[in-house]
Amino acid sequence: MKITSEVHNHKVTLKLEGNFTYTQRKPFQEMLKSVSVDPMEHIVIDLSQVAFLDSAALGLLMISHRQLQAEKRTLSLAYPQATVRQIIELANLHKTIPLIESSVPSMAKKSA
Repeated sequence: MKITSEVHNHKVTLKLEGNFTYTQRKPFQEMLKSVSVDPMEHIVIDLSQVAFLDSAALGLLMISHRQLQAEKRTLSLAYPQATVRQIIELANLHKTIPLIESSVPSMAKKSA
């Protein structure tokens, strides 16, 4: 899994690419720890390029959410594909961690 970060003001977006599974826990934890050093108020996990996540990833997201919440920071999950969304919903994670639906504003574009 590839992880990249993008910082805007007091928000950082971690973009994950590939499958988010137990074997990817260390790189994820290390990246989260590195961005948590700065005073980031909001951390967004971009799941748009994640095809699958397992129970270990779900647990890691929940633990991360609780740790950040204790530090008065926010964790959000963004743009999951249908399969990943279904996994998140089956685990009821969306009831605890805010889910950001779409990065594209719903504006109708007309062609001339």
